Amino acid sequence: MHDGVMDRRVQRIVMLLDERLGSPIRIGELARIVGLGASRLEHLFKEQARISIRDYVRDRRLAAAAAMLESTDERVSVISFQVGFQHVANFNHAFKKRFGVSPRQYRERGGTAETTK
Repeated sequence: MHDGVMDRRVQRIVMLLDERLGSPIRIGELARIVGLGASRLEHLFKEQARISIRDYVRDRRLAAAAAMLESTDERVSVISFQVGFQHVANFNHAFKKRFGVSPRQYRERGGTAETTK
């Protein structure tokens, strides 16, 4: 994230995204909350956070899923829905791309992965 002082609107969006991690994210709704247009919010967020809103949400969801895989025995499909993925296949693909192993392999290895970003 940004090294300097982050715009209060971006701070508010980060807080909302973290609170609503398992829910669908609508950029237009977020933009209205902070009084900006959707494209202006996306630009400001990327400028300030150095990551797009969608990438931020995906990364936070995957981190939450990894923590759940380490700390619970919940099924992978249940975890994927709890962190906000609509389709297990999309979750599995994103998880493997991020961690280098499938969610099942990640759990079997006790939370270690071959590669992490």
